[in-house]
Amino acid sequence: MNPKIEQWKRDIEKITSDVTDTIESQFIFKRLGEIVTANSKIGADNLFWDHLASSFGASLVLGITRQVDKRPEVVSLLKLLEDIKDNPGIITKQWYGDEYEKSPVLGRAFGIQSFEEHFGSKPELDPDLIEKDIQALKSATAKVARFRHTRIAHKNADERLVIDLNFAEVEAALKEVERLVIRYQLLLNQSDYNELMPSITYNWESIFRTPWIDG
Repeated sequence: MNPKIEQWKRDIEKITSDVTDTIESQFIFKRLGEIVTANSKIGADNLFWDHLASSFGASLVLGITRQVDKRPEVVSLLKLLEDIKDNPGIITKQWYGDEYEKSPVLGRAFGIQSFEEHFGSKPELDPDLIEKDIQALKSATAKVARFRHTRIAHKNADERLVIDLNFAEVEAALKEVERLVIRYQLLLNQSDYNELMPSITYNWESIFRTPWIDG
């Protein structure tokens, strides 16, 4: 296998793990919000809840913006897409079909059909399609990245610059990141994810049914 493809496969696995962690954090935060809202005995105006909401919000923002980080030492979704685009001809319909041929169930014909459906009819991966995904990623995360830079990672000296960011916008950005991770998992590993949120196999909410202060 081409060393570039081997590296991209490793990168998409790390990216998938990072994004999955962020999606799981989002799930936990939203469920906690539902629990607090549904319990009239819990006041929403509470220092602990405010701290928790702020911490979760910052965690989601950082998790999203890690995927558009271009520093040399990091692995990010944006860097992966740009590297794939800058190395045209490595991923081909032929290679993609060969990967499916290893499956005793799906076979090569299915792989060729899948490539054409998701990545175009050209014999090689079209750089224009990658560029479209790059722009979609940048557009979806631009406001979140700006918020991180001016309000979380650094404190902007210009107090007149106020960037309002709500959880709906953060959720939309994360949804686009998830879509692209799933798309490139399909391209590189032929992994057919519907979503990245993992199944939780135990009752993690049971902790809230036990008093935290005993006595």
